[in-house]
Amino acid sequence: MNKFFKTLEIIWLLTAIACAAISVYFLIIKDTDSALYFVFVFIIASIMYLLRKHQRKTQEKVSDHNSKLKKS
Repeated sequence: MNKFFKTLEIIWLLTAIACAAISVYFLIIKDTDSALYFVFVFIIASIMYLLRKHQRKTQEKVSDHNSKLKKS
């Protein structure tokens, strides 16, 4: 399950980076409407990345705690 969370985290990070680059590109060519769309997608992808990162770290803590209980 940890690999799944890590994969989702990487996908959201790559999406955020790509949208940031695309929005900068559209701002350079003076297409502000398209740039605004990608800025919103960038914000959503960034929030999802942070949520997934938090979820993965919480899952790792629970998994570590459960493995310590099994050893005892």
